Amino acid sequence: MNRSGIKVMGKLIGLVKPLLHIMILAIFMGVLGFLCSIFITILGGFGLVNILGINTSLSLKTIFLVVTIFAVLRGILRYLERASNHYIAFKILALIRNKVFTSLRKLAPAKLEGKDKGNLISIITSDIELLEVFYAHTISPIIIAFLTSLIMVIFIGKYNIVLGVIALLGYITVGVIIPIVSYKKGEDVGKDYRNNFGEMNSFFLDSLRGIRESIQYNATKKRLEDINNLTEKQKKLKDYEGNIKAVTDGAILTFSLLMLFVSIYLNSKNIINFEGVLISTISMMSSFGPVTALSNLANNLFHTLASGNRVLD
Repeated sequence: MNRSGIKVMGKLIGLVKPLLHIMILAIFMGVLGFLCSIFITILGGFGLVNILGINTSLSLKTIFLVVTIFAVLRGILRYLERASNHYIAFKILALIRNKVFTSLRKLAPAKLEGKDKGNLISIITSDIELLEVFYAHTISPIIIAFLTSLIMVIFIGKYNIVLGVIALLGYITVGVIIPIVSYKKGEDVGKDYRNNFGEMNSFFLDSLRGIRESIQYNATKKRLEDINNLTEKQKKLKDYEGNIKAVTDGAILTFSLLMLFVSIYLNSKNIINFEGVLISTISMMSSFGPVTALSNLANNLFHTLASGNRVLD
């Protein structure tokens, strides 16, 4: 069945309900962890303002102390967030494997007789394994990115509402628009690749079983050519992922420079002070981490949702 990406995600998310309390904890720790990371850089900006002789509400001693605390907390919170997400992922993968094998037992042997054995092996092993990416690196990162970005928009917007709007547009572009556009354009490539991966497994199994015949009839060169043809779609997908990464990096650089130039302009009009220029720019440049993770997810979703659709079938 050719389900849409939203339907596949909906069905996969439905399996998380028994572990919802752990996911909420992972989201909370993820938001705090990213804020610690972001504000280490921002506090460095406040330290620079202090060194330049501009009074701020924070002394250098306080800044160094808070940066140290945030650095330690960042590591702890990151570890706990990842541990929680992977606990959820592997618990659900065990549940999915149980469901798949139950279905296979019901279908065997008659329904599976004409099925491609390599494809079945690919679904049971690599397709289910790929769903770990969805459960450990997709659901909570989306919510973490939303909450962290919202906090940063409010923080930057305190200096000037125009700067807050620029930050909002930057986060939406990198975390929403680019992933959606890239997923829609690369969805068919991802599906072709996952189906192609199953075919490759079957081809390799047949090649190994018939290796004596291949040697006997001097067909090894032809087999190698066929294998190379099967890897072309993988190369195409990797090239596409590289292009999306370049677009994402370009968008981050564009919005960071826009924040810098607009804040300089506002400073020239005495609307914000030098602190506002420095801190808003540093905040923008250091806070793309959560939304960049979402942009990178689009690349994995090509594989993951195609695998999820095959497993659901």
